[in-house]
Amino acid sequence: MIKPPNISRRDFLHRAGMGIGSLALLDLMDREARAGGNLLAPVVPHHAPRARAVISLFMHGGPSQVDTFDPKPLLARHAGRPLPASFANLNLEFTKTSTAKVLASRRTFRRCGNSGLEMSDIFEHLPGVADEMAVIRSCHHTEFNHAPALYLAHSGARLMGRPSLGAWAMYGLGSATENLPGYVVMRDGPLKGGPMTYGNGFLPAVYSPTELRPSGAPILYLDKQGTTGADDQRRVLDFSQELNRRHLAGRTEDGNLAARIAAYELAYRMQSAAPEAVDLRKEPAGVQALYGLDNDVTRPFGTQCLNARRLVERGVRFVQLYHGGGGDGWDTHGSNDSKHVRNGRQIDKPIAGLIADLKARGLLDSTLVVWGGEFGRTPTSEGSDGRDHSPYGYSVWMAGGGIKGGTVFGATDDFGFKAVENPVQVRDLHATILHLLGLQHDKLTFYFQGLEQRLTQIDGESRVIKEILA
Repeated sequence: MIKPPNISRRDFLHRAGMGIGSLALLDLMDREARAGGNLLAPVVPHHAPRARAVISLFMHGGPSQVDTFDPKPLLARHAGRPLPASFANLNLEFTKTSTAKVLASRRTFRRCGNSGLEMSDIFEHLPGVADEMAVIRSCHHTEFNHAPALYLAHSGARLMGRPSLGAWAMYGLGSATENLPGYVVMRDGPLKGGPMTYGNGFLPAVYSPTELRPSGAPILYLDKQGTTGADDQRRVLDFSQELNRRHLAGRTEDGNLAARIAAYELAYRMQSAAPEAVDLRKEPAGVQALYGLDNDVTRPFGTQCLNARRLVERGVRFVQLYHGGGGDGWDTHGSNDSKHVRNGRQIDKPIAGLIADLKARGLLDSTLVVWGGEFGRTPTSEGSDGRDHSPYGYSVWMAGGGIKGGTVFGATDDFGFKAVENPVQVRDLHATILHLLGLQHDKLTFYFQGLEQRLTQIDGESRVIKEILA
């Protein structure tokens, strides 16, 4: 019998680590080979995709499910009274459950479209596209505060520093356009989670988003210098890029430099493509009116939505829009009803116009539209007329890109407080979006800090919500 050699724990970990590192290197080399050395080049997906692009409509602050897409008639009958005693035993972070009084919704809900999908009267135009929407009423998590909930909703983890869904999509699929960024962000003000909310995290910097500004030059530093001709500019760029590549040759681990090289080249090509892509003056007056650009209330978000359509039309992979930044937005601790009416008017026509326009152009089948916030709001009152944060049961909807329209999935309890039927975690939403893009969430990995990291690895198993797929 051969005696096995003595090996210390340090030796074992060293040898095992080298093996894991080699596997990671092979994976990176495989990606490089498939992409021809260009990390932004298109990559073959894991399976046939239903969606080519994603437009994410994020309602910053947390819209109230019971005032938008989750009608609860029982609230009116219990208004002014505490929730039933059974809610005090739910062991949830929301400690006011047993003392806060039920706040009835002032909204009227109606059945819309052929499907009869229910939504509140803060939406005048969305009922016209109800048959394209699948509403998930049973989304939930446990992050009660904005910043960790924002990180969770975007990156699958409550802590900052992980890659966002948009960055993972870029990493998994590459860019479908050579002259525009593959991942674009448009916001109407600061986010409580900061720019890291939608960043690239530990993925190479080349997968970070490009921000379009709401006013002035949409993208900074793209304007050509009037004293520099096109040929001279190309020669200067070629020379500086050659120096950068020589510098990078001995520093292959420098992801920031690699990203800078790619960004310089993309910025050069964007000088002609980007201004045209976001020049809304070229849109017919009827199209501009469809998005609400002819009205001061709807113009800001309508501009974002019309820009989003023009970008996905030109091959942009992931467009992230925000509504509610810069003020209280959807964070309605007071005046819940009037603020939801205000917000509904601002987004209703632009979003309905976006979906109708995508469908008319034959783009809706290949574009996934996602609507939601970082959490919902309580069915009980904060102060006299506000609602507090509630991550325990809230609504998200999707449309286009492989979604079964006119569908409702999951349910909250009779008061709209907690998901009780077919509960959906954030990781399930992410898994479903990746699936529609042609990516298997458990195979989309990146080696970092000794682990094969993935978007959906936090807090248990993930599942694709097949019930809402066409």
